[in-house]
Amino acid sequence: MTESPLLLWLLAAALLATVACGVWCMLLSNRIGRIQSQLNSTAKDLTTLKSGAIGMGQRILAMESSSSVRGTDADDIPASVRPYSEATHLLEMGVSREEVASRCGLSRAESSLLDALRKKPTA
Repeated sequence: MTESPLLLWLLAAALLATVACGVWCMLLSNRIGRIQSQLNSTAKDLTTLKSGAIGMGQRILAMESSSSVRGTDADDIPASVRPYSEATHLLEMGVSREEVASRCGLSRAESSLLDALRKKPTA
């Protein structure tokens, strides 16, 4: 009979350890769910940014390849290209990217991309 209280204590300790492990697993599961949700949100944001960058890159390439844009009056430049043309001109004059973005109604990312394309060595 003296072993009975010891056995009860061991069973109680085992039960407590099992409950603690179960709670810990539930907390980890909830945390993994939150991280997965954040990862999905970040992936959507990245996809949106990527598609915007691709679209902007295509517009810039179209602007650069347009022979009517270079060396003509401002009235001949299509309205969709004017802000980029003006921004490129301002960047060539040494105006800061932030100021170009403000003056031309572009985002700082767009003015930075235009400046990077302008500085890119041609092959």
